[in-house]
Amino acid sequence: MSQPIFCADDWLMIQALPPDRVAALAMAAEAQGWDDIVPGLDSLSLSWNPQQRTLDAAKTTALALLEGNSEDTASASPSAATLHICYEQPWAHDADIVAELLGLTTDALPAWHMAQDWRVAMLGFQPGFAYLVCDATTPDIPRLSDPRAHVEAGSVGLLGQHCGLYPHAGPGGWPIIGRIAETLFDAHAPSPALLKAGQPVRFERIDSSELTRRTGGAA
Repeated sequence: MSQPIFCADDWLMIQALPPDRVAALAMAAEAQGWDDIVPGLDSLSLSWNPQQRTLDAAKTTALALLEGNSEDTASASPSAATLHICYEQPWAHDADIVAELLGLTTDALPAWHMAQDWRVAMLGFQPGFAYLVCDATTPDIPRLSDPRAHVEAGSVGLLGQHCGLYPHAGPGGWPIIGRIAETLFDAHAPSPALLKAGQPVRFERIDSSELTRRTGGAA
């Protein structure tokens, strides 16, 4: 089945893509010389310099991308990232609510979360904010009716079918189940975002004392 492509003056969007296909196409597109490559949850946006490429030429290149062999990109998939997460209070603000919605006990929630095969679908909302997806079918997990004015950097939330990782402290409405020790975004690093689209992610449990040791007690 062909994928719908929405075209504009100097960018186009390939729509209705599964997350794994988005990541594979984004990596393959890097070799095609696009000015910007922006993965979405179910789409891939590509932009170009109209002085170097016409709209028709861009669409032809995008169609060639879709028709290409995705097996070549599978071997180039980013290596898995291990994130160290604390599921204890005070970091697991909404663990009771999320566990109940999933039909689990609160004590069973960490094991369920760590057992999923998580993969980064896209980055967005904040610099370095990662939207993770997995193959598990879960009940709907809604936003908080009263969003928090302050969510700690490194907070891990579950919303709908997604796991979200907050790189920066600030307001947020995702139900929070824990906090990771890793820095998700460093503006001074050669590659500021720790994670990238298509990257597998596994969670490894740590206790609150280990979290404090790894983060230096930063809130």
